[in-house]
Amino acid sequence: MKKYLIYQLIWCFVFGAISLEAQNSWESKAAFGGTKRSRGIGFSIGNRGYIGTGEDTANNVLNDLWEYDPGSDLWVQKASLPGVGRRDATAFVIGNKGYVGFGIDAAESFLGTEMDDFYEYDPVTNTWAIKADIPVPGAGVYFCTGFAIGSKGYACGGKLGNSNYSDQLWEYNPQNDTWTLKANYLGGERYSMCAFVLNGKAYVGTGTDEDILRQDFYMYDPVLNSWTVRASLPGSGRFGCTGFAIGQKGYAALGTDGGYKDEIWEYDPINNSWMIKAPFDGGARRSAAGFVINGAAYIGTGKGASGSRRDFWQYQQYIIGVDEYANAETFAVFPNPATDEISLAIPDVADQSALQVVVYAIDGREVLRTAVSTQTRVRIDTHALAAGMYVCVLRNETGLQKQTQFIVR
Repeated sequence: MKKYLIYQLIWCFVFGAISLEAQNSWESKAAFGGTKRSRGIGFSIGNRGYIGTGEDTANNVLNDLWEYDPGSDLWVQKASLPGVGRRDATAFVIGNKGYVGFGIDAAESFLGTEMDDFYEYDPVTNTWAIKADIPVPGAGVYFCTGFAIGSKGYACGGKLGNSNYSDQLWEYNPQNDTWTLKANYLGGERYSMCAFVLNGKAYVGTGTDEDILRQDFYMYDPVLNSWTVRASLPGSGRFGCTGFAIGQKGYAALGTDGGYKDEIWEYDPINNSWMIKAPFDGGARRSAAGFVINGAAYIGTGKGASGSRRDFWQYQQYIIGVDEYANAETFAVFPNPATDEISLAIPDVADQSALQVVVYAIDGREVLRTAVSTQTRVRIDTHALAAGMYVCVLRNETGLQKQTQFIVR
């Protein structure tokens, strides 16, 4: 029966008998393994996700770490962060290591100390290593926004103390365990921003300086060490958002503008535009933790109108990038189904500049990208692709040109 259903799906896919609708939906998963909390950190390494630190319902600050396996939908407690408990810490991933640090060691900021310590987590050995402190002015920084591009990590903005904010961008190099000050954030001093990384560039925005809630966004290019203005997030200014990227799209989720938000906004870097997506089924909240594994986003914890939470949700973007590619003209691919390779007959397009072939898996993940020069036929080795259905897109700098579908056996 299972094999029969698979054949039926393939038949429908090839002959267009079904309409591939965007999933754009949330699904409840096993509740976070630790206590209810907000203002924690989240990151993923390989096919595992991690949530830790933060502030619980009794206003205790925490240093625990929990690992999530999406295959079994189970949580397992891991080695705690060596430093003191903290909220509003910063995290990013470089290669197969997680990096966590900074934050403040009390629920009430006037009772706490800003932290500058920094640690490396190895998921294979489940151990932490002490790394170089971030050299910010003063004792430390919290509400700092973290992201990684390639082999470097970054910490942007944050709060240096009461009514003392930062616009600094610090770059971390794990090879020599050093921090380097880079170009200041173009949006000025602020904290609790949202960030995601697309195509080797970071997009950072929203946040507040305590007086003004922001919705502007800026793109950071690490090669040029420069910031560029991008389209502002629609709707109200806010802070405490959760940022993530899936495929070629970035997302700004949840947050607060004085009230709690359940909005999910999707950013398209090609069109420099935002689109509202399915609201978060877990309810409006701020300061949630999240990560992405295998083309799906996971968000949990955070604080809403009923207090801190430990529920946990999965977001599926779409099947095969249908939002972009369903209405495009097709071009030829053979053999189909394929085993060893496919051959694409590249059609004429008006604009030949920066022409590329991009292959997407059924869950929307980009699995292959290759440039097209002047040839009229492109061969793609399919040995590295798992058996299943794929969408192949021909595009240039202005966007989509043609699309086709194929099956790997």
